[in-house]
Amino acid sequence: MAIQDIRVVIVGAGIAGLKAASKLFEQGVQNCVILEARARVGGRLHTVEGYKGRKYDLGASWHHDTLINRLFAEEAELSRENDPRFVFDDDKVVLIDEHRGRLDYDGDLKLEIILDEFIKSIELEFNQKLGVPDSPYKSLVLKYIFEKRRFLTDDQIRYLPQLARYVELWHGIDWEILSGKDSCYTNQGRNAFALNYESVVNRIANTFPQEWLKLSTPVTSINRSRDVIVTTEDREYHCDYVIVTVPQSVLALSLKKDKKPGRIEFNPPLNANIQEAFKYAHYGSLGKVVFEFAECCWSKETTRIITLAHSDADFALKARQAGNWEQLVEDTVSIDNSFTAWKFPLLFVNLAKSTGVPSLVMLMQEPLTQHIESLPDRKAVFEFFRPVLDKLMVTMGSKPVANGLSGSSVAKGSAKDAPMLKNIIATNWSREPYSLGSYSACHPGDDPLTMVTAMMAGQDSRIRFAGEHTILDGAGCAYGAWESGIREAEYVLEGPSPAPPGMIV
Repeated sequence: MAIQDIRVVIVGAGIAGLKAASKLFEQGVQNCVILEARARVGGRLHTVEGYKGRKYDLGASWHHDTLINRLFAEEAELSRENDPRFVFDDDKVVLIDEHRGRLDYDGDLKLEIILDEFIKSIELEFNQKLGVPDSPYKSLVLKYIFEKRRFLTDDQIRYLPQLARYVELWHGIDWEILSGKDSCYTNQGRNAFALNYESVVNRIANTFPQEWLKLSTPVTSINRSRDVIVTTEDREYHCDYVIVTVPQSVLALSLKKDKKPGRIEFNPPLNANIQEAFKYAHYGSLGKVVFEFAECCWSKETTRIITLAHSDADFALKARQAGNWEQLVEDTVSIDNSFTAWKFPLLFVNLAKSTGVPSLVMLMQEPLTQHIESLPDRKAVFEFFRPVLDKLMVTMGSKPVANGLSGSSVAKGSAKDAPMLKNIIATNWSREPYSLGSYSACHPGDDPLTMVTAMMAGQDSRIRFAGEHTILDGAGCAYGAWESGIREAEYVLEGPSPAPPGMIV
C-alpha cells in the first residue's frame, strides 16, 4: 500500500470540507488532500438537471437566516442584476384541505392566528420554568387544544393539528418523533432561494489546487499514533491533522461493528464524549420530489402551498370529551402503517412565481421520504401523489394533471390546457450510503448542544470534525457547515505543532 505524508487530510468534499480547504490554502497551506467517497463534490448540496436543462437542488435550496448568514453575504456581493444568485421567495402560504379546499386566511377559521398562539405556548412551556421535560411535538399540539378547547371552534380544533404539522417539513421527521422543545424557532432574517447551489459549491472548490481533490475515494480507517494515519483502499496518508466532515448519520456507523459503506474505523474508538453525545442526537430524512410541467397553467399567487394531512371529522368531539390531554394523545395514536398522499402534510414550492420555471418542488418528511425513495420508478411516484397534485391544481385554478411522462400515454379526457407533467425527479438521500438522510434533527429528550460540544472538542487535538451537526448557529444549514469549515481550518492554522517522536498530543 502506498504511503504519503501530508499536512492536512480532509474527509468529505461537502461545503464544510471545501471551505476548510479554501481557508487553509488562502492562509498558505500547500500540502492538503480532500478524500471524497462520491464521484462529485458538494455532499448534500446537489444540483441536478431535469426537463429541457432546468436545474434543481435536491439538497439544500435556501440561504437561511440572511441577517447573520456570512455565506449569503458573500453571495450577495457577487450577485448582479443580470446574473442573480438567489431570490427572496418568502410568501404567504396557501393551505389546502383534501375535502374543504382552501383554508388560508379564512375569516371564520383564523388558523394562522391560532397557530401563532400555539407556537407562543411552546415557548412559554419551556422558558417559564427550568427542567420542564421534553415531549413529542404532537403531544404539545394536543395539550394546547385540550387546555384551550373552550376558546376554539370545532373547525379550529379539527384543522389546527394538521396545520401545526408544517414543522415536519423543516425538520424532516414526523410530529410523533419530533422534539417539542426544539420544534419551533425564529429565523434570523428572510430566506433566499439559491439559483443554484452548484454555483456556490464550484466557486469554493475553485479556490484551492484541484489536485487536492480525490473523488471516489472512501476512507476506511483513521488511526492515531504520533501522527494521524488515514487509510483508503490503496493508500495511507500520514498527516498532522485530519478534519472529518462526514454527516452525523454516517459517523454513527463508526460506533457499530457492521462493515457498511461509509463506515470509518477509528483506532482508538471515538472518545467517550462523542459516544455519549450520540445517545442524545438523531437524524432526519427531508426528501424532495420535483414535478416538471411543460408550462404553468396554475395560479402564481404564491410561492408556498401546503396540503394538509387528512383530518378526523370526529376529532373535535374527542377533544371536548377527553378527561385530560394525555387521554387525547392516546386516543389519536395511529396503528395504520400504510402510506397515502393525504396522510402527511406536504410543502410545494411554486417555482413558477419565484423563478419563472413551471415546476413544483415538493418537500416531504420521515417516514414518507423513505417510502417514496424506495418506489421503483417515476410512474409509481406520480400515481402516489396524483390525488394531492390534482386537488392542488384545481384549487389553484387549473385542470387536473395530464400525464405526459415519457413512456406514458396522456390520460384520456385530459383537457388541452391541463398542466402537462413532463418529468419527475425524486431524492435518494435515505438510501444513499454516504448520506443516510438529510441533516441532524431532534427527537424528544435530545440535546443538540451535547453533540456540538463533543464535535467541537474533536476526537483529540489532531482529529477534528466539521459539518452542520458540529455547530450551534446554523445547525442543519449550509451556512452552518460552511462556518464549521472555517472554524476547523483556523484551529489547524493556530493549533499545536506536530509532536516530537514518541509523544501523542
